[in-house]
Amino acid sequence: MNKKILIGVPPKNHINLAMDEVQGFSELGFNCETITYSRNKPFAGKINKLYGVFANAFSIVKRLYQFKPDLLYLNSRFEPVGTTRDFITILLIRLLYWRKLSIVIKTHGSDISILTKKSFFFKSIVIPYLSRYVTLWFFLSHEEKDSIVKLAPKFAEKAYVTGNIIDPNRSIKSNGFLTEHGLSDNRFKFFFAGRMIAEKGIFSIIRTIPNFKYKDECVFIFVGDGEDYDDFKAEIKGLQIEKYVHLTGFLPEEECDHFYANTDALIFPTYFDEGFPMALFKSVACGLPVITTKTRAAIDHLQEPDNCLWVDGRDSESILKALIKLYENEELQETMRVNNQILGKSFTRKKITEQMHKDLMLASKSR
Repeated sequence: MNKKILIGVPPKNHINLAMDEVQGFSELGFNCETITYSRNKPFAGKINKLYGVFANAFSIVKRLYQFKPDLLYLNSRFEPVGTTRDFITILLIRLLYWRKLSIVIKTHGSDISILTKKSFFFKSIVIPYLSRYVTLWFFLSHEEKDSIVKLAPKFAEKAYVTGNIIDPNRSIKSNGFLTEHGLSDNRFKFFFAGRMIAEKGIFSIIRTIPNFKYKDECVFIFVGDGEDYDDFKAEIKGLQIEKYVHLTGFLPEEECDHFYANTDALIFPTYFDEGFPMALFKSVACGLPVITTKTRAAIDHLQEPDNCLWVDGRDSESILKALIKLYENEELQETMRVNNQILGKSFTRKKITEQMHKDLMLASKSR
């Protein structure tokens, strides 16, 4: 197989995930090259964001002429901003690049309400255009695809479900790592990693701590930064729970990954529009017990109590009950560890890229 793929990868977040897919497709026999493709800086003005989209699209066109791939594979999000970027990019490619080209998009999270918006731009232009010219659109959960089937049957013909590659070997158990972060004591370590926004359930977590009867035996570790980080730190101080909370701020992915092998349980009560949250599935692959919410890919792959305890991410009382249940039950912790390590083997580079390739071949035949 000598087919060529040009793969759009992010410049900062989840680079390992993108490069794992590059390696996976290369191992299947594809000739792969990469180019930057991602959302603009969140605080840039509209004009600067639009300029960034056009500049990125022209860079892709230039690389297409140089590399002459059979397939362009873009990592994106299915929501108003991301989908508008995809529309502009693909429109410019079709206007400026005249060779035969299949286009695949993988969406890392979505806002399905885009299909119900009373917007001429999305309803009559963007979605029909993308439905016509995107060969295949990968989503990360059956919930997303099922919603698309109901709301946009034509578009759903291009929708397939996949997962992300998870490599637990990137997380190494190390007393030195814990010492470096001031966490070498024997406290039970509850772990959260992700963007620090309310929708990730971070405030719901800390509001349980004053009433958690085992708090003196535990520490709650938070890795990440984001729009609500300053308010989050202020509430921790207001609740007077600083000694039970360990904040790292932003850490590079390579360093953050080691927490999965060096903590005791993941607490991830997100109610954000997740796709396939990497913090959750990295925890699963490393055998961590999990407290989380019934969101998208989590519903596809996890069961209670085999893999997790379900909570309501907006309800601190729900989270408190789960914390107590998990902490008090060592047998439950061990069952989750074993089951999650087994489940994690479903997300190897080989399995994910082989399935994506099969779906791509199926979609190409149906065109």
